Amino acid sequence: MLKSLKIRNYAIIRQTEINFHTGLSIITGETGAGKSILMGALGLILGERADSKVILEGTDKCVVEACFDIEAYGLADFFNEKELDYEPLCIVRRELTAAGKSRAFINDTPVNLPVLKELGLNLVDIVSQHETLALNEAKFQLDVLDAIAQCAKEKANYSTAFQTTTALRKKLNDLYQREERAKKDEDYLRFVLNELNELNPKAEEQEELEKKLDELSHAETIQQASNEASQMLDGNESSLVDLIRTAKTILAPAAKHQKDLQAILPRLESNLLELKDIAAELEQIGNKTLSDPKLMAEIEARLQIIFSLLKKHRVQNLAELIELQAKFEQQLNDISSLESTILACKKDLAAQEENLQSLAVQLSNKRKLALPGILDKVNNLLIQVAMPNAHFEIEFNELAFEKATKDGIDEVSFLFSANKGFTPQAISKVASGGELSRLMLCIKSLIADQVKLPTVVFDEIDTGISGEAAQKVAAVMRKHAKSHQVIAISHLPQIAGKADQHLYVYKSNEGLQTQTAIKTLSETERIEEIARMLSGENPSDKVLAAARELIGI
Repeated sequence: MLKSLKIRNYAIIRQTEINFHTGLSIITGETGAGKSILMGALGLILGERADSKVILEGTDKCVVEACFDIEAYGLADFFNEKELDYEPLCIVRRELTAAGKSRAFINDTPVNLPVLKELGLNLVDIVSQHETLALNEAKFQLDVLDAIAQCAKEKANYSTAFQTTTALRKKLNDLYQREERAKKDEDYLRFVLNELNELNPKAEEQEELEKKLDELSHAETIQQASNEASQMLDGNESSLVDLIRTAKTILAPAAKHQKDLQAILPRLESNLLELKDIAAELEQIGNKTLSDPKLMAEIEARLQIIFSLLKKHRVQNLAELIELQAKFEQQLNDISSLESTILACKKDLAAQEENLQSLAVQLSNKRKLALPGILDKVNNLLIQVAMPNAHFEIEFNELAFEKATKDGIDEVSFLFSANKGFTPQAISKVASGGELSRLMLCIKSLIADQVKLPTVVFDEIDTGISGEAAQKVAAVMRKHAKSHQVIAISHLPQIAGKADQHLYVYKSNEGLQTQTAIKTLSETERIEEIARMLSGENPSDKVLAAARELIGI
């Protein structure tokens, strides 16, 4: 429940603190005194977006802080999930600066607005005149039915299955699109891959072919040079080999008598052997290097194919071309495997749709089973709010499974007639503002019996009613407040008279600025306020007596 609300520098409220009681708290006050400002401040606590214009003129920051007793509402898991400190007394604070910066805190831990809003949904349910318009919306009507019928578990199971099924349908559709694109690409892929496979490129092949082509192109030069050099080294009587051999023969007798000459002889022998080896190798090179026009033509043709494919596929070398070849092969393999992937996905989708249909039927059946009880309860409550001739019905249509939505296979429409003998029609066509307010009160009362709502706030939903109807609405509110904290902003004395706590909002013109203030009325002040609500200022003794009667004193 909401235990307290502190407001500083919000709109025309400089500073106030409201302590709320259990049961029924009624807020009254003069028109324009600021009752709606309280709703705005509470909205900030519940995660509504803020505008820096709400900051009190002349100040640079507004702060709204609320204390909630949440011990009985099973929110520990929420706090753990959001990594927040859990305390039985939860402090929620919202700060807004003139520069437009907004900050929110839960138990002094900074949080973003979605987290604050999610918590707020578990703490307060605000029922306003605006929300009564939601009674016309199909989604709201179905949510009401689910809440009263206690379909949370079935709806959660269905919702999970619906999301899974939707994802599988999207996956299958994507696969079909991929298959369609792949089939368009398949012929091209096969053509270019055949070209590459016929070439069968090797990573270092281009460099080797270019070297071989260069060699064949200069075969005559290589052969002539090798042979001439070989002859010079070891091919005639004046060759280097013969000259060194002669030098060695000349030096040998003298080397017997001089050690330095002895050291030179092995060196001459080593050079002699090296030159003979070089000469032989040159002769071999010359002999094997032959002009081969046919081989040259083959190499040139292969290099031309290589250059053409490199240019065609915009790659720099054969290594990149080989990578591209592997990529094309993988793409063709993927095309081949798409069919089996699609078949597997279709099988999974069929199984999931069968499960979804079963869950949809379970949800639909639970809704249908709850309908008679809901209709009886709402129509009985309508009598209690002074609408004895009103009649409420729910038109229920089960859709074909192919038309299932995220909410199931059911469509509902709330039908209403306020007058005896008239066929119920869609609410938007027949219900007045006051009738909508009382119908919403009846529906919220039923929801509150099924769902734990710590605090329910009725923001002037009593508009359009008076007299006996107001008294009966007040009685339903008071009954409702026995199991939940109920806070109601009202302009009706009949409702104010049923309060367990009466709060009064008023304007103060002390100081330089008009300010809004709020106070809890004493018994005497309550009598005077309700009397003023009955007849205006300076109420007579009879009016004061009527006020006491409304309060039950």
